[in-house]
Amino acid sequence: MSHAACSQAGPGPPGPVHCLAFDFGAGSGRAMLGRLDTCGLALEEVHRFDTATVIDDGQLCWDPDALYGGLETGLRAAQSLGPIHAIGIDAWGVDFGLVDAEGRLLAPPLHHRNGHGSRGVARGLLSLDDMHRRTGAQKLELNTVFQLIDLRARRPELIAAADRLLLMADLFSAHLTGRQTNEYTLATTTGLFDTVRGEWAYALIDELGLPRRLFRPVVAPGQRCGVLRPALRAADGVATPVVAVGAHDTASAVAGLDLAADEAFLILGSWSLLGVETGAPTRDARTLAHGFGNEGGVCGTHRLITRMNGLYLIQMLRQAWRVRHDEYPEFSEITAAARAARSLGLPASMRIDPTDRRFFAPDDIMMAIDDSLDAGGHSRPAGLGEYALAIYRGLADQIAVGVATLEQGFGHRIGAIHVCGGGSQDALLCECIVEATGKPIRHGAVEAAAYGNVLMQLIGLGAVDDLRAARALLGGSSRREQA
Repeated sequence: MSHAACSQAGPGPPGPVHCLAFDFGAGSGRAMLGRLDTCGLALEEVHRFDTATVIDDGQLCWDPDALYGGLETGLRAAQSLGPIHAIGIDAWGVDFGLVDAEGRLLAPPLHHRNGHGSRGVARGLLSLDDMHRRTGAQKLELNTVFQLIDLRARRPELIAAADRLLLMADLFSAHLTGRQTNEYTLATTTGLFDTVRGEWAYALIDELGLPRRLFRPVVAPGQRCGVLRPALRAADGVATPVVAVGAHDTASAVAGLDLAADEAFLILGSWSLLGVETGAPTRDARTLAHGFGNEGGVCGTHRLITRMNGLYLIQMLRQAWRVRHDEYPEFSEITAAARAARSLGLPASMRIDPTDRRFFAPDDIMMAIDDSLDAGGHSRPAGLGEYALAIYRGLADQIAVGVATLEQGFGHRIGAIHVCGGGSQDALLCECIVEATGKPIRHGAVEAAAYGNVLMQLIGLGAVDDLRAARALLGGSSRREQA
């Protein structure tokens, strides 16, 4: 089954086209208004909000009311600026909500760092290797399939009452339209979708005792999910279409990069996401051995990708420093302190291994770093800058390993690394990456996911023909990006 088609709805609107992109990240969400006119494509932030969490039944969950509130506030802010021709939503993968036959959310969606995915693996029903062999997904304990295995054992009544599984951007789309859909790129993050065959892995779903009704046929990026429900429409009452974009934020981010043939993409956010865009999925002994997986992209593209720990660790350092010193340093202060520490010529041993399990969800990352260095017989960091530098070096090291694997393990010649995301603004991190990989860095838009989201809306509206034409609009976009 192919999900290559970028559906179009005939000629686009006359004159300037305005598309509203909601880009939800693990730390914050943003509403970005895109405008395509004779001058090119421009993007403006109209609202930013925290992606809030809540403790429910002793579990770390996403706060659905806060997330829906941020969505509606961003929508109203954009509507106040004038007509909107389309809306698209992207968000992180793997996490989901279960809804009943009336579309009501049965419980707050669990957070992937809650630990229930690891418990799902430990239950022994499915190994990471077997999951990859059958679906092509990256071997990650936080994948949807392992979350579901644990949830089925712990809360069977939720599975029994559920009519459908919606991943996060699917949930937000349903909130706007009242219509439930499952988008293709998100489905490929679950570990329950066969990325080679292009359909749900129903044999695996049956073996795990999960109801087939939870997993409905997927919609491709560019297709329309529905229209704004009446209660959310602007004063003019226009039923603005909601277009399926690359609803997985990684899919949108890569769509928003004008990648050269010899470039790897690197998305620097809470996670570091490294890979290459391909025309077909890769699932063989190499992906199994090297920890890479396949994710679906827009317009027939695929991504050979690995997910690594990222700037979440710096966020945890801010929190730990606040607890210990009653100070909450800005990211710029942390970077400056790390740069100062680097100038002192600290030993190369002052670095962490971000793949160490102690760094997945540390209660106190400073203690975790101390323990890690103690175990190796190395000196502990002496201040904020040294702790940060240990993290930066470790992040760069794992990216270097990933780049080497793409070249030596998969035969992809990497001439440069195309970076985007909030971490691409961190000059020290980028310097560490260049030093560790020996590759030049090319900077894409910080808000690449929002750009990719808008591009797919334009394709869905028929205002742009295809992905190649859409990416051609990015030439001047980064220069016009507004804070």
